[in-house]
Amino acid sequence: MAMNQVSQVVTTLEHYKVVVRDTLEYCLNKEAYDPNLFKEKQRSILVEVDQTTPLKNIITNSGENGEKLEKLIRDFHEKVYGENSTILKLAVDASGKEEVRVDHAQHLAIYEGVLPIHENVEAMVRGILLDAKKNGLDVKAVEECDLAEERLFRGVAFMTLVSDLVKLFGDYNQARREANGEENASSRFIGNDINAVVTHINQTRAASRLTDLKYKAMEDAINVLVENMTGRRDLPEGKTFNDVITATQKTIADYVREVEPVFRDKYVPLITELVSSAQANNGQITPDTPKA
Repeated sequence: MAMNQVSQVVTTLEHYKVVVRDTLEYCLNKEAYDPNLFKEKQRSILVEVDQTTPLKNIITNSGENGEKLEKLIRDFHEKVYGENSTILKLAVDASGKEEVRVDHAQHLAIYEGVLPIHENVEAMVRGILLDAKKNGLDVKAVEECDLAEERLFRGVAFMTLVSDLVKLFGDYNQARREANGEENASSRFIGNDINAVVTHINQTRAASRLTDLKYKAMEDAINVLVENMTGRRDLPEGKTFNDVITATQKTIADYVREVEPVFRDKYVPLITELVSSAQANNGQITPDTPKA
């Protein structure tokens, strides 16, 4: 592929990663969620595999791995965004205004789709950029955007996962208190969810290629919190669980606040250029893409 083709293909994949990542917003408790943004995510998740797009072409050319990824995407869309979804639902309130209703008891189903889909598309991007650089192409702009997107993705993923971990930890302790300190069906059920969230945290850490100190400080703080909660590390002297939780969540929030505008600065010019190029080419993006 020529440099311009590489930029266009990578930018479309970055856009897809953004749409997938933004689904994590429904794992945060908010007063309201924008119905129009919900509809756009609902459309965008599926359109990239329903039409002839760079993502669809990579999937088609990737054999069994491509088939697995497409199934994962379609299953995720049906379960989370589909008409019969019990997780996210577009509804009308008493005043006739559209609203997005979220079942916050089903965050794990969102993670089970968002995290692996994002990691798979990220792997595609890395492969394309590696090949481009081997061929002597200057892909600095899209490479910097991809790195900035990963920083933001990791931060948002940890923000939502740790938020759920904290809630589940409180629920678990409450269940144990109500059972006079004994394990019971309720605490075991919550414990299973805690284990699932910790697994997602560990997998998100393991997949990261980030080595900068601010990211690693956040990652380390999360690891300490997990070890505190699972009994693998004592609390710091004079500190309570609430102290450690508050400090960790502040570290994550500060990190996201810092990396988000950096990503926007890298991403928006590429998207603007992509849209202009597609308009000049009758809405088409050259689908000359390699295997994943």
